[in-house]
Amino acid sequence: MKRVISFFIPFTLVFILAGCTPTIDGTSEEAFTASYQKVMDDVPEKDKLRVKAAFAVFKVKKTLEATLEGTLSASGIQKKVYAAMDGKTANDILVLTGQDKITEEKE
Repeated sequence: MKRVISFFIPFTLVFILAGCTPTIDGTSEEAFTASYQKVMDDVPEKDKLRVKAAFAVFKVKKTLEATLEGTLSASGIQKKVYAAMDGKTANDILVLTGQDKITEEKE
């Protein structure tokens, strides 16, 4: 029994700690805006510009992909962009745009 408990404790901690990092909610424009603000509030001041730029690059990339797939309406493109960002953290967006993760905690 102790082995089972000692096996599950680290996994439980990982899931709990992973839940502490704000993520993007891409279910609607309002949800995106609110969650984006929460994500940015969690980013250290020195990294804010870099993260904002990464979000912009990611948005342009996903907009281009949606357009090339044949989605031409602004609302359709926006839905695809939000869906692509849904559940992502600032570090996820940084990695997806080829940048290094944020390594230190918010000041």
